[in-house]
Amino acid sequence: MKKLLLSAVFALTLCFAAKAQDETVAENPAEIKDTKTLTVDELKAQRAELVAMLKSEDFQKVLAKADNLKVPKEAGIAGVDALANMVSTMLTQLKENRQLIPQMYASVTGQTIDGLPTTEVKPLSPDQLVGFSKLCLAMGSSLLKSSKDLITLPGEIKSAGLMKGIKGLKSLMYIKSSIGALKQEISFNSKMINNLIATNKLAMAANTTK
Repeated sequence: MKKLLLSAVFALTLCFAAKAQDETVAENPAEIKDTKTLTVDELKAQRAELVAMLKSEDFQKVLAKADNLKVPKEAGIAGVDALANMVSTMLTQLKENRQLIPQMYASVTGQTIDGLPTTEVKPLSPDQLVGFSKLCLAMGSSLLKSSKDLITLPGEIKSAGLMKGIKGLKSLMYIKSSIGALKQEISFNSKMINNLIATNKLAMAANTTK
């Protein structure tokens, strides 16, 4: 019976390994490929698209899913546990910093995400905006590495034994779900902060020419 269960665990592992490619990250989701300089109106239109994305039901479901993911207990498999801890740390970091986007948006545009005028937002320096952009890039780089490591983990589970193997599979499913959510939120944050940095630069340049 034990051998039968072990075989089933291995079969599930192989199944997961085949599907793990679905959650791979081929490139840093925080990198902005289109470096074209946009006008004030183009940046405004781009922000409107990003705000619509943020408010969309699909994106809100992604955020809710990320917030509701439960960190599994350690499986006792070094590679699996290390990767689960890494994505858990990134999820926590994103959640803790989620209020920064509305704050930065208001600081740069003078409006809330909902388009209402605001006068009580603490001004942010260009260095603070760039600092958040660098954080997004660093997290995207870590996610890219995590995605590559994910593909190699089923082999570790196979050699870990029955009980550890079952725990390892639970951790792998957690990692897979986390990577999908992280990829989308990091990409959004990077696009929005790069828009705000460009908008702020144009505003500062306009002020210096007056």
